Amino acid sequence: MKVQTKITLLLVAVIATFLVGLWAFQAYDRAKFRRIAEDRYAERNESFDRFRRRHAEPLHTLVRDHTLWDQMVEALERNDQRWFQENINEPTLESFQANVVWIYRLDGTRIYMEENLNVEDLGDVPVPPSAFAQLFAQERFVSFFINVGADNKIMEVRGATIHPSRDFGREQPRGYYFAARLWSKEVVKEMAQNTGNEAISLVFPASPAAEDYNDEQNGSMAFSRTLPAWDGKPLAQLVVRNESRVVRELNRSRQRLRYSIILFALVLLLLLSSSLVRWVSRPLRQIMESLTRDDLKPIERMYNDNSEFGELARTIQKFFSQRDNLFREIEERRVTEEALRKSEEELRHSQKMEAVGRLAGGVAHDFNNLLTAIIGYAELISSRTSTDAQGKQHADLIRKAGEQAATLTKQLLAFSRKQLLQPKVIDLNELVVDMEQLLRRVIGERFDLRTLPEAAVGRVLADPSQLEQVVLNLGINARDAMPTGGQLTIRTANVQLDKWTAPQISVSLAAGDYVELSVTDTGEGMDEETKARIFEPFFTTKGPGKGTGLGLAMVYGIVRQTGGGISVDSEPGKGTTFRIFLPLEAAPADDLKQVGGPVDKTQNFETVLVVEDEEIVRDLICDVLSEQGYNVMCASDGREALARAGEFDGEIHLLLTDVIMPHMNGQELATTLSAVRPDMKVLYVSGYSDNDISDHGILNPEIELLQKPFTPQTLARKIRDVIQERSDTPLASV
Repeated sequence: MKVQTKITLLLVAVIATFLVGLWAFQAYDRAKFRRIAEDRYAERNESFDRFRRRHAEPLHTLVRDHTLWDQMVEALERNDQRWFQENINEPTLESFQANVVWIYRLDGTRIYMEENLNVEDLGDVPVPPSAFAQLFAQERFVSFFINVGADNKIMEVRGATIHPSRDFGREQPRGYYFAARLWSKEVVKEMAQNTGNEAISLVFPASPAAEDYNDEQNGSMAFSRTLPAWDGKPLAQLVVRNESRVVRELNRSRQRLRYSIILFALVLLLLLSSSLVRWVSRPLRQIMESLTRDDLKPIERMYNDNSEFGELARTIQKFFSQRDNLFREIEERRVTEEALRKSEEELRHSQKMEAVGRLAGGVAHDFNNLLTAIIGYAELISSRTSTDAQGKQHADLIRKAGEQAATLTKQLLAFSRKQLLQPKVIDLNELVVDMEQLLRRVIGERFDLRTLPEAAVGRVLADPSQLEQVVLNLGINARDAMPTGGQLTIRTANVQLDKWTAPQISVSLAAGDYVELSVTDTGEGMDEETKARIFEPFFTTKGPGKGTGLGLAMVYGIVRQTGGGISVDSEPGKGTTFRIFLPLEAAPADDLKQVGGPVDKTQNFETVLVVEDEEIVRDLICDVLSEQGYNVMCASDGREALARAGEFDGEIHLLLTDVIMPHMNGQELATTLSAVRPDMKVLYVSGYSDNDISDHGILNPEIELLQKPFTPQTLARKIRDVIQERSDTPLASV
């Protein structure tokens, strides 16, 4: 017998064996599937009924509890609408997952209705009032369904008679109570999801065409529930359909098994020829694909092959690795060079700021002392001049001029990063929304202002007033860039900067999570030369008298002192986008509510020790505090303050001291006095960040500080706040 004949007989035997096995398997499988399908059909029916009962429990509980309520009966008898509104309102509906409540008297007149659907044509419960007695004749609790609206929405209604709490048998009804829940698309979808079914649909009207079936071959089934109306007639049909992809796939698998037997013989015949083709043509095709696509994935399985093709695949892998390392080194060098260039630019800018900062800091202390006196005495003159209208006007003008000068001082200190910051945990989303009205007034009505607080978590650690100044300055800058009007968009977002991106924004930024504040305008844009100088102090592209050149420099200084970074994207004619990146803060937001209005005089006559080396400021503070009813002791420096405190036997409630003084600074004085008077509160006054109570201009939140210049009202309010907290807060460590 030839080998070919033997192989043919072997194939016939194999095929016959498979056919017999397939027939036996199908007979067993068909019987098994029939039992599984019957059990599954019964389980789905029972599961759906259990879910419907649980789904209706809150509505039933609402009706049951509210209809045995003495206060309900009293309100019903008195027609107490206020009681109904206070006790049966939208929160009540929400807590019981209900949408409508109707309450009727025994004569069928509606006394109250509450709904949260906002449907205009939703009136009385669609049951004739004359049928109420018939409806509750057999049972005190009823359940039925109604149509709502023109689009045939279904609403489940539970009703009961109202009784006093002592009438447990519900024998003498006082009224009728109906509660309903809308079966919206979401509710029907929830039914399907929670019961593990594919779909649930409502059929109007109730039709016997929606018959139940159980197709065991395709794994599909359907069963229905009739939804009755109030009179027991079918209102709609709830049809539940379920399909099992596993059953369908198993049936297809049986068919594939039959086809595989036929193909098996062909596979054996083609095995030798196809194997030879696969062993040569497939590896070559994979190697060509890898080289063409520049991807090692097509040849990954060939790395462990001991053939010539495996050796070639390993060689290609080594080549790709060396090439990628070369590209990576080139990219790292480019990023390093870009970071070095950025660092050099920031160093040059920092040196400029340092020079201006020395100038600003040198005059800030003395200048703020003078402004404190000018603004303070001007306000005192204005408040004490009640008959001289012209004198009051002149005093207000002096105060206004002083405040403008104080603003200029703050700008100088801001862009040179010499001002004192009092950081709080704030929500950048809330800050942007709160500033929208102010920005609309500032930029005018011809601009389309859009605020988009899109950051999922917008908390940052920053000085709220300074950050508001940043947003305001950028808004004004955008307004000036759009002389004929345009669109201004302020957006917040959460971003993650990696170790490559962060240094490109600022060399001081580390990789991590940030909150991005972007301000985008559709204005004239800027060229590269202008972009390189926009953060320089006194640089401006506006005409004479239209700008000081301090706005963006101030923005830059505040952002950098806060620990963030800023970048700008702009092209001529394409608008400008400023992006500010501040580190994301995990702590909860602080309460920033402030109490305004005039401060009443103290009734406790607390003792305040005032230490200020500038005589004119010291006299102003002592005058204001004396007028507020405090017992004031004044000293010109730390040594005199120690002597005055040593001679005074009573309690000193507050030490108000300047930070920068000759002989002994404010911190040294506070430390010395607090050692002998531990209950004494301390309030520092200063207007310059280069002192011992701040860390690079960032103030410890536990230290109480009043920045110069200040008004008498601000001084009085701050002292009152600090003294009132003496029983709650110990002396802060400085």
